[in-house]
Amino acid sequence: MKKQLHSLSFLLLFLISSYPSLAQIGECVDIPKTRVMLVGDSWANFMWTYKSLTDALDQNGFADVKDNGNLTAIISMQAETWDSDGWIDLLKARVKQMKDADIFVIFIGGNDVIWKWRRDKPASILLPYADEMLSHADDIIREILKIRPEAQFVIGSYDYPNFAETMEDVNNPYRDQWESFGYAPPSMLNDALIYFETYREQYYKNQGNPQIHYINNIGVVQYYGGYPTPSLYEPYATFPPKSVPLPYGDKRYPSHPNYMGNYVGLVKDAFHLNGVGYRFIANNMIRNYISGYLLKEFTPQYSQGDKDGWVSSLGQVSQGNGSRIGKVNAEDYAGIFTFNTKDLLKNIPIENGALFLTKKSGVGELRNTNAAKDEIVVEMKVGHFGESDDIEAADFSDMADFSSAGCVVGHAKINQDAKFRVDLSPDVLAAISQADQVQFRVKVNFAPNSGNLQFFDYYGGNEEDKYFAPTLELKYQGVKTAIKENNIKPLSLYPNPAIDKLHIALPEEYRGVALQAYLTNMLGSVVKKWALSGSDYQSLVDIEGLPAGVYNLNLTDGKSVRNGRVVIQ
Repeated sequence: MKKQLHSLSFLLLFLISSYPSLAQIGECVDIPKTRVMLVGDSWANFMWTYKSLTDALDQNGFADVKDNGNLTAIISMQAETWDSDGWIDLLKARVKQMKDADIFVIFIGGNDVIWKWRRDKPASILLPYADEMLSHADDIIREILKIRPEAQFVIGSYDYPNFAETMEDVNNPYRDQWESFGYAPPSMLNDALIYFETYREQYYKNQGNPQIHYINNIGVVQYYGGYPTPSLYEPYATFPPKSVPLPYGDKRYPSHPNYMGNYVGLVKDAFHLNGVGYRFIANNMIRNYISGYLLKEFTPQYSQGDKDGWVSSLGQVSQGNGSRIGKVNAEDYAGIFTFNTKDLLKNIPIENGALFLTKKSGVGELRNTNAAKDEIVVEMKVGHFGESDDIEAADFSDMADFSSAGCVVGHAKINQDAKFRVDLSPDVLAAISQADQVQFRVKVNFAPNSGNLQFFDYYGGNEEDKYFAPTLELKYQGVKTAIKENNIKPLSLYPNPAIDKLHIALPEEYRGVALQAYLTNMLGSVVKKWALSGSDYQSLVDIEGLPAGVYNLNLTDGKSVRNGRVVIQ
């Protein structure tokens, strides 16, 4: 990856304006808002060129959130180049122009550091280059923060290259680089990458900057793509998707050539992925940080897995094993999703809300063209459809309280593990806030000339991985304002770090009143919820069995919210 010369004056003349400030999640607006800026080298460039991050945002339910890497994601760039006169000015100009951008995804370091590795040297030879690169990266982040003080930075690691199968072509342009690596096998190349990325991860961890989020992508392509054909190196085997651990996968293998990019014709790129491979990486970053950040003002409520299921137009029912929508010949299917809303905050109006559903598998596809549009219809009933909250034949046609619960944002993708989002209407949110239980019914109105076999199975609330479970994301009115405007001090929690018990020192204004407490993980998922009487100066909470990590604790009397952060060991 040799440096390419660019005319800064020419580039600056062609800066592209960002979208104006627009509505966000929960507001029924299917207009994109450019909130993510890609910065860095060829990995950022190809992710932008292939629209892999755009596709991944759509696949995770954020079709109205877009990314932009125009002029800031450039092949062959190094950290020291971006941190030089002219280039840093270009970057700052783009940040100022992209007024909605608050997430900066940075890929940098491959050209500065990785290319310096040699097989016959210890991996520690990379450290001086890594230190220099990290210093330049810090400068870049500081310059962005001067313009955008609330910016969040996602530092993406690289994933395994493939200097194995790709080198079968003697004309591969990376052959000289492989020679400089001493013709190292995948395991040695992967060890070098792990060494560098571990050093970088510890660097950002030790910095302790809450606005910088390092995401480990090593092994992600192996995890999602598997290794469908035998490797040319030991152990000469294959493995299916989702059979290796994350992070790191199996370091004996490279990333599979099916997910590596192409140069000309069938000549494979040894270091860069193709659009599918970069979408795997983008999905990993969205799941591990970006999704939680976009939903940071929302409280999740998961469906009741034992009450989720489907009902068909011919009276068939299924309960407790996920859901289905679509049709098989003359039989139509409606998905039923049940939410217990009894314990929601009843004294605070719900300002915005959205329903997220995730497809597990299916046959066929939904059409979204001018000629034919298959429409997803989402209805809601307070309480339940039919005679009980168990799924029964009458649930298919029983009248709903709301025949349109909201707007489907973007086009509902049909690929595996793809979410679609329904921004709920104000009337539906008002009903949810006062109900003890609600059910959603989801159908498809197929346009004419559709096939007879088009059905899609969705995860239910009993899914072990709650990222895929049906979720109501609810934003309570005034909660953020109460914290921000009143400048309230955080809760006093001790011991911190905690192991099995946590003491909460109750604020004076909360003593003697009924309280609700919520403990959430860093993705915003509620892991524990309970009521407090507020009758004493402190409360003792049992946290035994919770996974180690960082958690947020929110305490509310229904009018205001106090919060604090605790580390569980």
